[in-house]
Amino acid sequence: MNVNQFAAEIGVTTRTVRSYHARGLLPQPVRVGRTPYYLRAHLTRMRHVLRLQRQGLSLDAVQALLEPDACLVRLLPVGRAVTEALRERPDLLAAMVANGILVRRADGTVEVRAARAVLTARTAGVSAVAALALLAEVAETLAPQADDVLEAVRRMASWTRTGPTPCFDDLVTLAVEVVRARIAQAVRREEAPGRPA
Repeated sequence: MNVNQFAAEIGVTTRTVRSYHARGLLPQPVRVGRTPYYLRAHLTRMRHVLRLQRQGLSLDAVQALLEPDACLVRLLPVGRAVTEALRERPDLLAAMVANGILVRRADGTVEVRAARAVLTARTAGVSAVAALALLAEVAETLAPQADDVLEAVRRMASWTRTGPTPCFDDLVTLAVEVVRARIAQAVRREEAPGRPA
C-alpha cells in the first residue's frame, strides 16, 4: 500500500502517519525505488498503537509499552556504558552485533537494541565490561535455541490460524513472551519455599 491507501485503511490522515514515524511509533515504509510502501506488519503495528490510544494512553506510554528498549536507551545512560565497555573489550562487538544486542549505525557508532538485557546484566553488580562479556556468552549459547523457538512458533502459527500467516514481528514477539513466561515459571519453581538452595 502507498501512504494514501495505508492512511485510509487505518482511518487517519497521511500527516498523522508521518507524525507516527517521527515519534518512532511506526517503522519506516519499505522503499521500492523512490516509492514507499506499507506492509501488513505496518498495519498490525498501527492497529496496536491506535487501540492503546483509544484506551486512554498517551503516545509516550504507547511507545514505552511497544518499544521498551528504545525508551530505556533514551532515558538511561545504557549506551554510554556500552561504548566505554567496548573500548576496553572491542572483541565483544562482533558477537554483540551478531546476536542482536547492539546494532551498527551507518556512521560507524553502535546503538543498544536490547537495553533490558544490558540493564539486567548490570544489576548483578558487575562492571559494564563483565556484563557485556556475560551477554555475549549467553547470546552465543542461546542462538541455536532461539532459531529453533522461532521456527516452532512460525510452524504453529501457520497451523493454528485460518487467515494469512502472522507477520515476522508478531512471531518474534510471541516467541519472546512465551520464552520469558516459561523461564520466569522455572525460576519461581526453583525459588519456591522448601526447595533446597
